[in-house]
Amino acid sequence: MASIYRGPLAGQATLTVSSPALGSQTFDIVGEAQHQASGPVNETLKGQSRVEGFSAVPGEGFIQATLRDRRDFNAHALQGASGLTVVLVKANGQVVTAVEGWQTERINVNTQEGTFEFHCESDTVTVDVAA
Repeated sequence: MASIYRGPLAGQATLTVSSPALGSQTFDIVGEAQHQASGPVNETLKGQSRVEGFSAVPGEGFIQATLRDRRDFNAHALQGASGLTVVLVKANGQVVTAVEGWQTERINVNTQEGTFEFHCESDTVTVDVAA
């Protein structure tokens, strides 16, 4: 029987983006962050007569978040960045890490809220659970 955890399950999170070009930058997360671990993706194979089985192909993972724009960092420096290590630390103690990631999508800064969307993909996105 699993023990009952009474600490935070959701809420606070931090995101750090590191690369040789950018150094290590920590950002405030606004709203929510999302992630998906990399790993095999099964796709159903159908013929005209029946479902024939499935294929297993590699799938990329991602970390994405709405981040607060900072006066001491140009958010557009992330546009097209690669070789990124992105670490998302969640309130429940899990640590999500993207290694050798690349930024996708366009960086658009919302001046009304002082936010921007960050999306990083990698073939190595792992989730380390708290013991």
